[in-house]
This record gives sequence, structure tokens and C-alpha cells, in this order.
Amino acid sequence: MRKLIIGAAGAAIFVGFIAFSYGYSVERVTDTETVFEDVSLFGQFGLPLELQNWQRPDGPLRVGIQVGHWKLKEVPEELNGLLRSGGAQGGGKQEWEVNLAIAEELKSIFEEEGILVDVLPVTVPPGYFADVFVAIHADGSSDSRVSGFKVAAPWRDFTGKAGELVDLLEEEYPKVTGMKQDFNVSRRMRGYYAFNWRRYEHAVHPMTVAVIMETGFLTNSNDQRILITNPKLAAQGIAEAILKFLDI
Repeated sequence: MRKLIIGAAGAAIFVGFIAFSYGYSVERVTDTETVFEDVSLFGQFGLPLELQNWQRPDGPLRVGIQVGHWKLKEVPEELNGLLRSGGAQGGGKQEWEVNLAIAEELKSIFEEEGILVDVLPVTVPPGYFADVFVAIHADGSSDSRVSGFKVAAPWRDFTGKAGELVDLLEEEYPKVTGMKQDFNVSRRMRGYYAFNWRRYEHAVHPMTVAVIMETGFLTNSNDQRILITNPKLAAQGIAEAILKFLDI
């Protein structure tokens, strides 16, 4: 029996190694989204071959703001897994309404700085490129005492810059809003579908600096005062970080 257990464990390790080395991937379905986690090393070192000579397209700075759960019923077939959840609710609001209000405030701030802005629904245009892409979401919990924001970068960030943007958001957002940080970043956030260009046609270009942000809990009265009552404040906290990242 012991030999059998050791043999099974060894086989599992070997399969895991093969998957890690040769680009196999693991798909799992959560209660809210279909997440495809790419564990490929793409040749183990550096960028995939198709990205090694990539250059940013000519043109002004562009920011993509995705409104979480907005226009959910319009998703293409490949994103049907997202239909399992319409997002959080709280304070008489659906999550997409709160996310959209923040996105519209962000759009105004960035356009005043001469930045091109795309406010995007759940369905991201195929191969979408921007200098910064931020997916705006709001959290929910059965415990109304739970509060705070959190930010996550993709598992595999080929730009090498998403971590810097996360750091800036974690610094500026609480400074502006007074909201505390929730450190419970989930695997689901880092494996967000819009980051996975290998699996989905409707995902951001791999050289887009991308993050996902849970701006607070709709189920918490303190967070509601910002997200619902004063979305401009939440937008300002996000904008401050992105403007610093873009060196504006």
C-alpha cells in the first residue's frame, strides 16, 4: 500500500512538472466566474516568442476601465460561465451600478488630463490594448462587518509593471478614501478571465498593464458611504494612483 501511495504521489508530481514546463493549463469554475489559470512557462525564460519584438502602438495614452458585471447578459459563448453571478448587492444597489458610477467619474478625470478612455463592459474587445486596464468591482459578504478594498495583478504579468500599479493603488486609494485594506486577495482575482489572453479571445493584450480592484464591500455601511454616496471619492483614489503610474 505504501509503495502504491508513493507511486501515485510521484506520478502527480511528474504530471505537474510536465504541465508547468510545457504549457499545460488548468481550468476550474468558481461560483462567480470561469477562471482559466495559465501555468505555462512559455519556454521557461522571458516572453513568449510572439511578444519578444512587441512595440507599443503609436498614439496617446489610453486607459481601459472595465465595469464589473455590466452588460453581463451580452457575453459571448466563451464567457457563459460568468452568467452564474450578477455580482454583489447592497444599499439598494446592484454591483454593476456602483462600478459604472465610479468608472464614469474616472473617465471624466482622465479625459481632463488628455488621456483616451474606454469604459468597457464585461466583454472586453478581442486583444484589447491600453497603457492601463483596471477592472472595477465591489465586494459582498454575509457578514456586514467585513469591509475594505483589495487589488490584484495577473498570475503572469508579461509587462513586469502590474505590481507597481498595485502598490500605488494600495497607497493612494486609502489615502483619499480613508478605507482600510482587505488583504484577502483570492486566486480568483489573480486568475481573472480578462487577463487570460491564451484562453479567451475577449481578453486584454498581454502587454497591457492590468489589475482588478474590489473597491469595497457593498454589504458594509461604512464602505457604502463611499461607493454609493460618493463614487467620485473612490474614483479620485484610483485616478491618483494611475496618474502617478503614467507619470502625469
